[in-house]
This record gives sequence, structure tokens and C-alpha cells, in this order.
Amino acid sequence: MSEIILTMFDEQNPCWTAELLELAGEDASGLDELVSSGSLELFDGIYSLTERGKTDFERARDELFLEGLPGAKPTDPARSVKRTKLRLLLDNAHLQRWGIKVYHAGQDLDFYPDLKGEELFSFRKGTPEWSYTDSPLYKKINEEFKPALIEGRRTDLVTPERLSSWCEENSMEPGRLNIDLLYLCHYDFMQYRDFGGHPNDRMKVINTDRFLFIFPEKEIEKDLASVAKFHLWLNTLRRMMIPGYVDRDTQEQDSVSWLVFTTEREDEAAELAEELGKFGEKLVENANPSEIWTVSMEALENVKEKRELVWELLPDIAHPAQRTII
Repeated sequence: MSEIILTMFDEQNPCWTAELLELAGEDASGLDELVSSGSLELFDGIYSLTERGKTDFERARDELFLEGLPGAKPTDPARSVKRTKLRLLLDNAHLQRWGIKVYHAGQDLDFYPDLKGEELFSFRKGTPEWSYTDSPLYKKINEEFKPALIEGRRTDLVTPERLSSWCEENSMEPGRLNIDLLYLCHYDFMQYRDFGGHPNDRMKVINTDRFLFIFPEKEIEKDLASVAKFHLWLNTLRRMMIPGYVDRDTQEQDSVSWLVFTTEREDEAAELAEELGKFGEKLVENANPSEIWTVSMEALENVKEKRELVWELLPDIAHPAQRTII
């Protein structure tokens, strides 16, 4: 039993508490034994692998014919625990029976160009203005790379070689949007088996609905900076990476992209949705179709009846700040 627990401390979930293991349906009684044996360390109620534990993880993984790499203790163990709890609550709340649920915790998403602070947005008369649109680098990207319609899309429209050389010639470095939990929902995956993939689709976002869960900051300005980076990530996908495959899948069905600010309490989620919602369509300006929502861990925890689909879950318990503009 302790070997099974040990293999749960992987790259995606490097930190656990006894309560989290129980939420995952595991017996947490073996944790103290793993601490005594030197495989785990315990600090402030949070368990993580020791150096010896990483070796023990690999041995147990191989013996149990599992996959994955041992997780290293992160700089913010409490945030790591929160990410794992969010994944468990979300996963437990819906089945997605005819799809595949893929989660990436603490995922960095690359976007171009790398802009920061007031280069991303500024306030004008209480309304956010997306100052990234004034960036010469942003304009250069939009001049060089065009979005593709369904009839014009091809997997070789922008090759990795062209993208790499162009970025090098223009001294273009990527910025990074850190997502606490990226959920890629591969719906009806059997219908998409014939698609051979795209060389630029490193995260395998084609033929998925994408839900980007972020823990909000205490200042609305920092949350709006995340919204701006979300815009730039979508622009990067639509023009530079996988043009033609972002908003419509290979069966010509809609694929959606949601940025979901995730709070602890329900009242916080409702309040943040109202605060963001006052900016209206500005929230998805330059990034439409896309949506901005809020949800609370409390609401996920209070789901009593497991839903069949994510579309029966999030629209019911989450709060829209801005929907897609039709």
C-alpha cells in the first residue's frame, strides 16, 4: 500500500496532505511510515519526496508497471497542494465518459511577444486598454502570420523551421503564462483518431476544449495582466502555431478556450466575476472567440451528483464574466 502512495508523488503532484490522499480515495495511514523510512519529508502538514524517496518512487513505479517521473519539492508547496486539490475536485465532479481528461498542473504556456507590465495593458478612464496592440513586435507578428480559415488550413502552413528562423531573425523571445491547472478535454476522441497531429502542437490542444484555471491575485490589475497574456497566447496559436485549428476542430466542430479564475470561496468567485464583468466585451477584445469565467473550490466541493460532461458542470456552478461575442 505504501508503494502505491509513493507513486502518487509525481511531477504533476509533488506534494500531498493526508486529507488530499483521502480525497483521492487512498489510505493515508502509510504516510508516517514513509516519513520514518526516509522516503518522504513532512513540513507544515505537507508531504514531499526526499532524494531517497525519488529513488524509491522509480523502483515502485517500475515494479507496478506505471509511468511518470518523481516530483521535486516546489518552491511553493501550498500552491502545489491547492492545484492537486483543484484537479481532484474537478475530476470527481464529472465523468466525460466519451472523452479523455488531460490535466497539466503549473503549466507554462508560451506566447509572443514577451511583454510585461504596462506593455500589456493600462487603465484609461477606468477601462483596460490592451496596450500590447501598440507593440511593434505584436504588429510585426500580425503582418507576418495570418489566421487561416477551415478551407485554407494545413499542418505545414507554418513549419517549425520557419517559426524558429523567423523568431531568431527578429530577436523574438516568448513570454509565459503560468496556468495553475490546464484542463484539456478531448471530447469524442474516437472520432479524431485519424488526425495525424500538428508539428507545432506541443501541448496537443487541437481537437480539445481548453480550460485554463488560474488562482487570482489580490489586485485586479494582476488578473487583467493574465487576461492580456491569455489574449496573446490565443493570438500566437491562431497565427504562428496552429492557424485554422484553434477554434474549429478537424471535424469542423467548435473548440472553446476559457480562462477560469479559481477562488477558495463561492462569494469570492461571484464578487470577482462581477468586478471583471463590468469591463464587458473588453475582456475578450482581440481574442474572440474566448470566454472569461470564475469558479470556486467551494462550489466544486459541494457537487453532490457527478455530472456526465464538463458542459453540464461548469456552466452550472461557475460565473461568467464575459462570454464569446457572437
